Amino acid sequence: MSVHLSEEEQLEAMKRWWKEYGKTIIISAVVAVGAYFAWNAWQDQQRNKAEAASATYEELLEVVSVDPGQTLSDAERSTAEHLAAELKAGDSTSLYAHNAAFFLAKIAVTQGDLDKAVTELRWVLSQKPDLATEQLANLRLARVLLAQQNYDEALTLVQTPPTTGFASEYAEVHGDVLKAKGDLDAARTAYEKALSSTTPQQQERSMVLQMKLDDLKQPTASIVSSTATPEETAE
Repeated sequence: MSVHLSEEEQLEAMKRWWKEYGKTIIISAVVAVGAYFAWNAWQDQQRNKAEAASATYEELLEVVSVDPGQTLSDAERSTAEHLAAELKAGDSTSLYAHNAAFFLAKIAVTQGDLDKAVTELRWVLSQKPDLATEQLANLRLARVLLAQQNYDEALTLVQTPPTTGFASEYAEVHGDVLKAKGDLDAARTAYEKALSSTTPQQQERSMVLQMKLDDLKQPTASIVSSTATPEETAE
């Protein structure tokens, strides 16, 4: 009899407990299940978004890939600009978007629109990209600013050595800006640093830097302008 009463008491206690906490448990379970499916849906959405961006970027690469010495046709340029704008609008924090802006800047330089190139490169920097992308954007922006004869701002972008693999390029542009400003001794030092930072595989680059150093040995009146060509500015 006592066992029977004990079981009844336990059953009654469980009923009271369920009445007090049952609704909370059900709600918690529903929320947990909903969160699980929402997380999976978000992951699927992100994966689909990334796959779409990858496909768009591959299409962009195909459009802008031209043989050396050739330029994009008007139709190709229009298509490239459309695809790049689509990537930038899709996810401004992605590497696809940043590279798309680099392509837009390069196209702008080849068209002589340096202001647009500056805008695109500043946009990349405004997105707080990874360090390598940031330093590449600074390097390219410095080249465009040099072409615009905005020497002081260009100098601030390249006078601090980078922590990524652009040491030689930074030193070269640093030298170009100093040369344009008329500080030939400092330019020579920068070019020497750029040359010493090249690798054995960069023979062509080493030759260009040596030519810039040799050029500084000529009389001042014969030294050619350091303003980059459109091809150099876009790289």
